[in-house]
Amino acid sequence: MLKDYPRIEARLVNAGKVTEIAGYLMAFTVPVIALYLDGREVLREARFIPVEKLRGDLKRIYEGVFEV
Repeated sequence: MLKDYPRIEARLVNAGKVTEIAGYLMAFTVPVIALYLDGREVLREARFIPVEKLRGDLKRIYEGVFEV
């Protein structure tokens, strides 16, 4: 899905191996997708993530930020 948004950088972190990240991001369930812009969280989805909703949210945010 992120191939459609080349200016978004993605990172995958296994909270089971890097336990500090769960507390830092307040991620108490998995999976969690958190999108940050200039250090501010602008999107968070957790547990059951509807793909089409996520796709729409990413598009809206991307187009609003990068004026595509």
